[in-house]
Amino acid sequence: MFSKILRPKIGFLPKSDTATDHGLEGEINLWLATQPDIKIQNITQSQSGGSFQPSTIVISIWYK
Repeated sequence: MFSKILRPKIGFLPKSDTATDHGLEGEINLWLATQPDIKIQNITQSQSGGSFQPSTIVISIWYK
C-alpha cells in the first residue's frame, strides 16, 4: 500500500489547475523497479478528504 497526503487547499476552489501526486507515482515506480519477480494481480486507488481537509490518496497493489 502506498499513500500520500496532498497539500491542503484553501476554500472550495483549487489553488492551481495543475494536478500533482506529490511524488507518489515515482515512489510506486521505484518500488516496482526493485521487485522484478512479482506478478501484479490488481491495483486499486481511493481518495479521502477534500473541501477543507487535505486529500489523502491510497493505492493498493496486490501481487504474487
